[in-house]
Amino acid sequence: MSQNEELRCPQCGAKIYLTDSECLSCGAKLDEGRLAGAEPIAPIAVELEPSAGGPNYRTSPVHARPWDPAAMAVGAGYKGKLHRGWIFLTQSMIMWTRDKDLLIPSVLAVITMVAFYAICYGILRLTGLWDTIGSNQDGRGLVWWVIMVPIVAVAYIISYFYTGMTVNLIDTHLRGRDAKLGEAYMDALKNLWALVQLAVISTLVSMLTSAMRGKGRSRARELAAEAVEYAWQAATYLMLPVIIIEDVPLTEAMKRAWQLHSKRLSDVVIAEIGVTLVNKVIGTVLLLVAVGIGIPLYFLSPALLAVAIIIGIAIISVGIVFTAYLRTAYYTCLYLWAAATEEAKQPVAAPEPLAAAVA
Repeated sequence: MSQNEELRCPQCGAKIYLTDSECLSCGAKLDEGRLAGAEPIAPIAVELEPSAGGPNYRTSPVHARPWDPAAMAVGAGYKGKLHRGWIFLTQSMIMWTRDKDLLIPSVLAVITMVAFYAICYGILRLTGLWDTIGSNQDGRGLVWWVIMVPIVAVAYIISYFYTGMTVNLIDTHLRGRDAKLGEAYMDALKNLWALVQLAVISTLVSMLTSAMRGKGRSRARELAAEAVEYAWQAATYLMLPVIIIEDVPLTEAMKRAWQLHSKRLSDVVIAEIGVTLVNKVIGTVLLLVAVGIGIPLYFLSPALLAVAIIIGIAIISVGIVFTAYLRTAYYTCLYLWAAATEEAKQPVAAPEPLAAAVA
């Protein structure tokens, strides 16, 4: 920092010095001061007045400025991406504290999924098909495919339905309205056919990647399968906000998602990597916590193994809830920004919490 650069208080704008611990004008606490025009870290949610071609969603006054997603590439390296992902996480949690309903669909998704898999397991056990699946898992025989394809398809439908509800709630919240679970449910139900179609395609992709890995996995096939899975996962999260918010069929959602994001696809991926990294960190930490609790309980008494398993599942489920919400929040904010930018035909302010992450 040059000694000739003028510093001003981020609170009131009065002139300050680098060594000041507080502003003499307003008394705000300072940490080595800030340059004129610098932004405070914590955004304050407000409702912007709709303007011609401009956004009408919640954003922060300090972040209410045109944003070019290419700026996301600043701070290269995993450390920079992880930092942006962490900021987005914290701001998403702040958004959740303002409206607790935002997290409920993710909780319901985990509960529904656990119940669904438990029912499937019980049926397969009672019919004796569980042992058939186990014996054919490596060869992936016809019976294995006939049983697993419907199970995977239903699991995707459950996941996309609740994700669609989360998209609706976040969109409603960011537009300054009260997010209601009933409205989110009806919105997802209205677009159920598009969600089912998306689930079917995701099932086919899942089966394709499973076949790519094949028997006697090789590293090359494993990497190719992971690349396909990652690309399709990003594509689905780009399409889901379009389906739910614009109420369009799947084919139109595909075209629309490509239209909105194709010019900045590399920047979308760069930012998404940050979110993915944070999700992996959260998952790893919670897994270690679950193991750290489970192992001592087991060694204390083998009879406590069931308790350890239940605690472990509960902890991991919490991680799934938060990571699912985080990714959905990111892509919903990204859609809102892209749609507003397209309408205005120029860069516009990003909605919170995305604005804080790219500041």
